Amino acid sequence: MHFEILVEGKTELTALSILMPKIVGAYGEPHTWKIHKHRGVGQLPADPQLRPNARDMTLLHQLPAKLRAYAKIIDEQRVVVVLLDLDDKNSAEFLQQLESLLNYCQTPFEARFQFAIEELEAWYLGDVAALQKFNPKIKSQVLEQYQQDSICGTWEKLAEADEPTVLNNKKRSTLVMDKKKEWAKKIPLYMEVIDNKSPSFQDFVRCLQSYI
Repeated sequence: MHFEILVEGKTELTALSILMPKIVGAYGEPHTWKIHKHRGVGQLPADPQLRPNARDMTLLHQLPAKLRAYAKIIDEQRVVVVLLDLDDKNSAEFLQQLESLLNYCQTPFEARFQFAIEELEAWYLGDVAALQKFNPKIKSQVLEQYQQDSICGTWEKLAEADEPTVLNNKKRSTLVMDKKKEWAKKIPLYMEVIDNKSPSFQDFVRCLQSYI
């Protein structure tokens, strides 16, 4: 099976590049994948049938057109997986919105919509052992307070446990992005698929493994 995976940005691409072999096996043995990053999440266009603005490369803005393009090329060995942070959206309503985009596609094809709840950092917080290997000095008491996949400011909770100075620095936006890049590059190296406690991560794993 070949997986076409659409993600919001660079950090998701980095993390999934490490996690995919753990989920579906080594690349090409026999499964393959391509991960497409975007410039943030953006918003769904008011009219999904219109040509997207080429200057707006956010995932949701481009998504209707990309789905229509995939529908034009039938491939029974391909599944399109769209991964989004849920943030504070209602999961059922958001999923319905996304699935309705398939009504604008001329031919049915395999497409799945998956969420990281609340955001990608929930997946890291689902594996405390991986976090402890990433940072042996990580604050266990903070990790113990976290309720898995809760809407609580997930990346802030991880920062509080890992490097709380990021939260109070005047250059916060730059430091946060640097920290998120570091997490995406290093934490997935230690993550174990089976033992991860994040329900949304396990849902993503089940989605992919259902095709192999």
